[in-house]
Amino acid sequence: MKSDIVKKLYDAEPDSPLYVAINRVLVKNDPNLMSMMKQASSKMCLTTALTPGFKGFDLMKQLGACPMGMRWGASTDMGTGLSHIWIDQMTYWDSVEAHELFHETFEDVVVDTCARCGEVLLEGPEEPVFRIVHSSLPKLVSSNQWLKKSTAGDTSSYAIDSGETVTVMATHRIRPGKEQEFEEGEIETMNLLMESPGMVGFQILKRIGLSTLGSGHATVESMLEDLKDSSGSKLKRTAEVWEGYAIPAEYLVMVEWESLRYAQGNMPHVNVKPELLHVHGKKVLDNCLHMPNVRISDSMFREQTNREILNGIKS
Repeated sequence: MKSDIVKKLYDAEPDSPLYVAINRVLVKNDPNLMSMMKQASSKMCLTTALTPGFKGFDLMKQLGACPMGMRWGASTDMGTGLSHIWIDQMTYWDSVEAHELFHETFEDVVVDTCARCGEVLLEGPEEPVFRIVHSSLPKLVSSNQWLKKSTAGDTSSYAIDSGETVTVMATHRIRPGKEQEFEEGEIETMNLLMESPGMVGFQILKRIGLSTLGSGHATVESMLEDLKDSSGSKLKRTAEVWEGYAIPAEYLVMVEWESLRYAQGNMPHVNVKPELLHVHGKKVLDNCLHMPNVRISDSMFREQTNREILNGIKS
């Protein structure tokens, strides 16, 4: 009976132009991590790009954590101090089905990629799937490209790439029945925060499920078949994505800044600037079941088709 209720909630989710799957792993903070990730994921990036419905990606690694909510041991830049860091591989899709098709078609590539990183892996992979509630992320361009677009009078959907951008990633779990108030309050808060120097944009995601194949989990029967003969067998998911629907609702708020310095100095405005706190306190924090978990990451490499789609940019 409970699964039927969850499925009704999932089916009631409004349509989104894009969905986001975030493959999360906790890995050893190895100085050769960048090189290792590029080598291990090159084939997977190619197969992902060839899958119908794929619309962009961003591979992010943790820099630190925001010292908010009495977490005095946290620091926004702990790159050399953390023994392990979170890696978030974000892929954007025009449907949940397109994402699952990727795993069903190329799961052998995914398994091989994960195996190459086994020496540094502590936790994961885990791959929750999100709906985009609101997006205000411009496409990043060079200074020269910006000048050309400025001359043409078309800069509203673009921002100059500083080469030092970082993203604040805040996870919120919300009281049942308060989801709409939270969403409205967070959008209002972020729009007010946009007045702070260095803020590039933001995105609000709501978790709608979990990909079991993306989380490295398949039925035992299909794994046995694959071990016998991998030429034609396919790994099969143990559950549908919607069965991983989160109750209470889980949101990921992503705030992009031109640099770590701007993020350090201005992200706290949501809790100390009176006009922001009036909104953020009542409509966001008061509707949370716990203090948001907040970490800071930077992009290892990205593909921005998703930003073009969400901003209505024509190729």
